[in-house]
Amino acid sequence: MLETRPPAGDTADGARDLRRSPRQLALRTIVPVVLWLAVSTAGWARLTPEVRNTVWAEDGKVFLDQQVDMGVLGALFHDYAGYLHVVPRLVVALASHVGSIDRFAVMVTLLCVLVTGAVGAAVYVLTEGVLRSVVARVLLAFVPALMPLGPIEIQANTANLHWFLMFLMPFALLTPVRSWTKGIVLGVVTLLAGLTEIQIVAFFPLFLLGIRNRRRWPVILGSVLGGGAQVVTTLLHPRASAPVPHNSLADLVLGYVVEPVAGAATWRMADVGQAIASHGLAVVLVPFALLVVLVALGLWFGVAGQRWVLASMVWGSAVVWFGGTVLNPNAMLAFAHFGPADWPGIWTFRYTAAGSLWVLAGVVVVADVALGRARLGTLVPWSRGDERPTRASVWSGVAGLALALAVVVVVAVNASVPAANRQGGPIWDQQIDSSETTCARTPSADATVQIAPGPQWAFTVPCALIDQDDAR
Repeated sequence: MLETRPPAGDTADGARDLRRSPRQLALRTIVPVVLWLAVSTAGWARLTPEVRNTVWAEDGKVFLDQQVDMGVLGALFHDYAGYLHVVPRLVVALASHVGSIDRFAVMVTLLCVLVTGAVGAAVYVLTEGVLRSVVARVLLAFVPALMPLGPIEIQANTANLHWFLMFLMPFALLTPVRSWTKGIVLGVVTLLAGLTEIQIVAFFPLFLLGIRNRRRWPVILGSVLGGGAQVVTTLLHPRASAPVPHNSLADLVLGYVVEPVAGAATWRMADVGQAIASHGLAVVLVPFALLVVLVALGLWFGVAGQRWVLASMVWGSAVVWFGGTVLNPNAMLAFAHFGPADWPGIWTFRYTAAGSLWVLAGVVVVADVALGRARLGTLVPWSRGDERPTRASVWSGVAGLALALAVVVVVAVNASVPAANRQGGPIWDQQIDSSETTCARTPSADATVQIAPGPQWAFTVPCALIDQDDAR
């Protein structure tokens, strides 16, 4: 088990909670709430007004369209592309009912930002007793909202909300569970995550950690039910196979280095491609080698909880990238076959952005290892209880602070992303206004609203929906 101290029984656990001062109990409630609002605000601030007011991909064409046709409950568990998307459909249902139709895009953006902020705050709470540095835990909470590539495609839209719920899974499975309340709450969370993202099954081996702790069983049950429902859905409604040849293993491995790893440091992927074209692959391979060394050091010097979290970050980035690219081959992913003229045109895939989330989080965990070793006063992995400030502990602290500062610099430099795929609109409320005019001229006709670049995502807004909204 990953608890830093042996789990107590029910009586002892309750007594420990009673011994907490009112100030301590208040802080344990207030800090996560403040962090949730802060992370949400940071995520919202990164988005331009155009991005906030554009409905992206499946949000309208699939989720809202099917809700209009089948109703909220009818669409909630309806499969799309071989999977269930329960949380995104819930967000779309809420966004379409709490505001006017012309504010739908902004409401979806706001709700997605709040969900992402909640994920960040939850990560902070769940890493107590697993990670050792409050600095690292706070940084980890901000990573989902401030990852460099986030606004390009995956942030603030329900079509990609599943990546953030998947990110939450290993923390929910690794956190110490010492009360039934926590176990049941996490069981509901993991159930919803499973009903939204099938790839959570990649973390099922974590069930074996502390499986004898009965308070963890609701967490395991929620994960199994959610993930199992996804597996059954994809077996009954298999995803259509890609009509193009699969990329080679060399393409996928090099792509992992070029895309999610480099994308953890910058959203300007075209600049990465240009650097490769001008100076060769060394510009990405050398930093990747350094990252491998950092991860190896983190795994060697970390304690049990830190090692499992770090391993989960590495595993998650690999699952997202290799799983996504294998199932969705593309000629633009044939990196091992690129020539100098091909590199400047590399594209940011959603698997790039999602994979980079795990990579950046992994660096934060390595920082936690270094800061933790400094507090322990030794870099010798088998040492116990030596609190004397040694030269090794000083250097460990310096390394930890340097890594934490590097993450802060990365997210600060990449805070503004003016080149998001939704930056050019079309603007949702403007399209709704023009649709109202069309409906007024031809009341029996439907008004067509283009919600994303490319006609494949055009959503037809029924005039009845616009008229109903005007009437309320």
